[in-house]
Amino acid sequence: MSSAILSNLQYLTQIKEPQSNQPVMIECFATWCPPCRAAIPHLAQMTKEYSNIYIVSVSQEPIGTVQQLKDKMQPMKFYNLAIDQSGQLQKLMTQHQVNGIPHAFIFDAAGQLMWHGHPMDEECKESLEVLNIV
Repeated sequence: MSSAILSNLQYLTQIKEPQSNQPVMIECFATWCPPCRAAIPHLAQMTKEYSNIYIVSVSQEPIGTVQQLKDKMQPMKFYNLAIDQSGQLQKLMTQHQVNGIPHAFIFDAAGQLMWHGHPMDEECKESLEVLNIV
């Protein structure tokens, strides 16, 4: 499922390419969401700390809206940032009855959903630590 989403993203920042058989974390956010904006420095840190995991923050908003926030928020330049206008991310959120953001989906190297929830939850960190070991 993660590959279907990744293949349809339009990137504003891409610091590295996703690799096949690599764990993935997709973080859903919106520019108007205060908790999402508060998580921006955390995502930049996670990208450094969990270098074996492809981490991308994705909005379903227009590219210009996301670009305006990126221009104001320096940490957004240091992690993968994209928009999804294909509807794949919304399908995933609906499938798992996700109504709130920020929300993260973590997939193992085989592309199977391993965990989903708030990206600043302890369980998110624990899942990433397990998957970051090569």
